[in-house]
Amino acid sequence: MEDSVQDSSNSDSDCSSVEYATDVEWSKLPDEIWLQIFSHLPQYTLLTDLRLVSRLFNSLAFDPSLWKVMDLTDWIGHSPLLIAFIEALDRVIDRVSQHLRVLSFCEESGKRVFGSYKRWLFYEFSHVVHLELIDCDVIRTTIMNEIRQHCTKIETLVLDGCSNVDDEAMKVVSKFEHLSILDISGCSQVTDEGVNYIAEMPCQITQFISFDVWHLSDKSIVNLVNKQTKIEILTLYGDDLTDKSVIDACHCLPNLKNFEIFDCTNLTDESVYALCGKVSLERLHFQRATKNISTKAINHLFQEKPLVNLKDLSVSFTDAVVDETVNAISSGCPNLKNIELDWCSEVTDESIDNLVKSCRKLEFLCLNGLTKLKGNWLAEIDHYLPKLQSLTIAFCTGISDDKIKNVLLRQPDLLVSSNEKGCEEVARRGDVDFVVRQITLEDFD
Repeated sequence: MEDSVQDSSNSDSDCSSVEYATDVEWSKLPDEIWLQIFSHLPQYTLLTDLRLVSRLFNSLAFDPSLWKVMDLTDWIGHSPLLIAFIEALDRVIDRVSQHLRVLSFCEESGKRVFGSYKRWLFYEFSHVVHLELIDCDVIRTTIMNEIRQHCTKIETLVLDGCSNVDDEAMKVVSKFEHLSILDISGCSQVTDEGVNYIAEMPCQITQFISFDVWHLSDKSIVNLVNKQTKIEILTLYGDDLTDKSVIDACHCLPNLKNFEIFDCTNLTDESVYALCGKVSLERLHFQRATKNISTKAINHLFQEKPLVNLKDLSVSFTDAVVDETVNAISSGCPNLKNIELDWCSEVTDESIDNLVKSCRKLEFLCLNGLTKLKGNWLAEIDHYLPKLQSLTIAFCTGISDDKIKNVLLRQPDLLVSSNEKGCEEVARRGDVDFVVRQITLEDFD
């Protein structure tokens, strides 16, 4: 008790010896300090409040460092503030337009801007190189053409969820002279015709992402990869695609680093064999593989010519992944940082124990739906995986609560996630994110 009192006394003494500045001359603070403070404030505040405080603040509020990025994706439910921000921006557009490089919209902000005459205000941002339009249904061919005419320097274009973007809009997109990255995920009206426009672009794109675009066939994908040979990131999606798309992608794209294959239910072992030896790959997602793909082919992928540069791997919803497969991954992919083996129900503790001990760089480990796991390897997971940040074990019904609790006691900063009760069927359909939640020690009280 005396020791604790003494410690407390010393602590108070230490605190009393600290000198606090009480007469700060704020006007003499270096500009760099003010700019650091301003960088943590919303741009709305810079325009409507801070610039009115003093001449100094009015000058600093328009410093180029504060206006390189404008993110309007967090305005859902804040229409009055958004309108006020746009009105304020209209009055000072000449002071910020030349600095902006990255511009992002959501459905609400996109509607307020591109759905009204105010869209001409944003066409003043002619130096923008990165444009994101998320869930902006207002974007159609006419507006896309206006964007192309006024924002000619765009290198990255994200149209994620823009449901009214169609083949004609893709024809306009193909005329961007500097485009390098294109994301048309969720643009459900785009078909082979639209992708063929992209294939014929004079500039070479490095990323083509088309998640949730169902109407694409081998015809357009094969054309794309044969003509846009500098692609490094490619997403294939949908059951109209066959082995031909995967084979040509592997053959024609020597610098392919990120390959994501989703719901391509017509693929066979030929696609897996085409991936063999693709040592440039750093990220491979092969999700919802069909029964046409065998354990032999997947094992071969990781055994014959190991993907030694692979850092991110997802192979899910298949019984073709067994312990032998996971052991091959453990020995052939030593640099893995992220692995997902969701619903590979034949995998047992034996191979996961080997994985944990072999892939010591793992930061994210996702094992949803592995019902045969008992989790004995959890006892030493902090020793073998010191960099682990996230562990997801939803629907691993064989892992006891005590084992999960002990992990949290040893690693309180580790993000451990499991499932909501009664959601197994939802997860099996692939909607895992909607039913998985973080587990804390309070859950065991």
